[in-house]
Amino acid sequence: MGLIRKLRSILGHQSGKREPSSTYERNTELEGKWLTVDHPYFFGHANISPDKRWVVGCDDSDGGSLGGHRMKGNGRVILVDYPSDRIVYELKCFARPVDAAVSDSGSFIVHDCGFGSALSGDVIAINTSGDEIYRRHYCANIFNIGLSQCGRYAAVQTANADNKDSNILEVLDLQKRQQMFTVRPVGTWADCYLFDTNADGELCQLRVNLRDLGYFRYSTAGEFLDAESLQIAQLDKGDYTTKIMAAQELLKTDTTEESARKALSVADTALTQGARERYDWGALAHRIRGESFESLGQLSDALEAYEQALAMNPKVGVLRRATTLRKKLSAKK
Repeated sequence: MGLIRKLRSILGHQSGKREPSSTYERNTELEGKWLTVDHPYFFGHANISPDKRWVVGCDDSDGGSLGGHRMKGNGRVILVDYPSDRIVYELKCFARPVDAAVSDSGSFIVHDCGFGSALSGDVIAINTSGDEIYRRHYCANIFNIGLSQCGRYAAVQTANADNKDSNILEVLDLQKRQQMFTVRPVGTWADCYLFDTNADGELCQLRVNLRDLGYFRYSTAGEFLDAESLQIAQLDKGDYTTKIMAAQELLKTDTTEESARKALSVADTALTQGARERYDWGALAHRIRGESFESLGQLSDALEAYEQALAMNPKVGVLRRATTLRKKLSAKK
């Protein structure tokens, strides 16, 4: 829908009149991540089912001029059968509907972040008739949500807070109205989720997509199944912060020469990717280089790396090691 049509839609909505048209125009229109409906007028974030049939629109405003953080004025959620250009129903029972996910059946979940400024949010499951079938309240901000293609399983990840709901990954069985597992997520926050089910519709595993790294699996009990694959991806594909943290972990868990060489290579790459411009990350990268050289018996190179780390950040934690190495090398002379 072009800008002119949007303006006509808004003006028509405000005046209560719609311009006649000699040709059919869609009542609902998708443009990127946004859904526009001419009648009743609606504009909000669009969430599309995997089969592209269903669209759930979320409008986080009070119907007037107030959107975003507020103390009252419910938002709107609308379900659209997009190929047939049909509005199935509209719901106004959510305080601040900021996100949604919809299944191929037309059932969906909504992230309602609620009124006020508290760190909290609700995930609410809605069936194809528009009825609420499940609700889970979190005492933390919700980072993102996901829904299985069949609509039975949901994934929720929260941000940091000062309680048990802080930084968790949770899978919900909406059919049984219960939590399947709640764990601390491994790695960074997920971008999206895939739910692998068997022929009976039972969940076999959850796959989470970590940005730039790929998909990694959790069992139905919440056990992370791809620790080795994740470490390899972090070392090879991550940004410089991810690379540095992964290299640190590698040196802690594996003291072989092969791991030392890998960590050294990763630290060098991280420096070229931008870490050298940051006193904190650059110092850590040089510390890793020093520890790697030390493990390989290259003491002069290790001391040089430690000195570079200390020059960038005196609190990087290698002053004592540098002093010890300096004395050892002086004694050899």
